[in-house]
Amino acid sequence: MPNKVGRPTEYDPSFIDKVDEYLNTTGKENMSVPKIVSFARYIGVNKDTLNEWRKKYPEFSVALSKISDKQEEELIDVGVYGGKEINATIVKMILMSNHGYKERTDTTTNDKDINQVLVKFIDGSTNN
Repeated sequence: MPNKVGRPTEYDPSFIDKVDEYLNTTGKENMSVPKIVSFARYIGVNKDTLNEWRKKYPEFSVALSKISDKQEEELIDVGVYGGKEINATIVKMILMSNHGYKERTDTTTNDKDINQVLVKFIDGSTNN
């Protein structure tokens, strides 16, 4: 049986207000971290549709940014102050994937002490 393809969903400026409405349904007390994919389901569209609208409608892009900003804020707060039930690995993964956080390693010295180099100049002086 072939898949039925519906008409594409039309953008509606009221979706900007729906972002705040959606954010009121999320949070620690609701056991729900704000997510773009969940907002897409909340308004009955695919997340790819949201990404297309984001490119086409700057005011909608700003509204969607509230979701990832709130997600970042909550993950940091919960990760730092949340208690035993928080999975730090998941928090780290989401912050790295969605918010540009990076784990850094000293690749110049491999985290080892740098040996001091003594330079002797032609005139006999040193760099001490």
